[in-house]
Amino acid sequence: MNAAAVGRFLLKELKIVLPPTIYFFCAFNLIVFTTNLMVHHYWFALSNFMVATVLALIVGKVILVTDKFHFIDRYRGPPLIRPILFKTVFYSVVVTLVRVAEVFLHIIRDERGTSVAFQEALDNFTWYRFTAVQVWLLTCFLIYVTAIELNAALGKGRMTGLLFRSERNQ
Repeated sequence: MNAAAVGRFLLKELKIVLPPTIYFFCAFNLIVFTTNLMVHHYWFALSNFMVATVLALIVGKVILVTDKFHFIDRYRGPPLIRPILFKTVFYSVVVTLVRVAEVFLHIIRDERGTSVAFQEALDNFTWYRFTAVQVWLLTCFLIYVTAIELNAALGKGRMTGLLFRSERNQ
């Protein structure tokens, strides 16, 4: 494989992963920002920003990988509610599994031993936070998938035209 082919492949993959990553970066950091304002009474926390950014990168990668599976388009076509709900639930489940796998990876790699790391992970786990994150993930995926499916149903670029161009320019 020559350098030009590798470059084309990487550019194609970047075009796929960039839109969801940017969307989830903005969405997750907006959630972190408003949570900091309401709960912690401050504007910015670097650790929360980094967690939201890493989660956005994970979600972007999950979308890139799962879109390669053919069954993800199982319910393609009208009524749009079917593919929207299927993809929303599917993406949410996959991201949850990746998040859980990431925690277990940290437990396995912890130099203090797996039992100490596992106990610490259990001590830090709260159902309230887990549920809140899952609700926000589901909501963000619902918005994202709805936009993607509407764009596909209207035709490539048509939704962008409807949102950002005046009637005179169309």
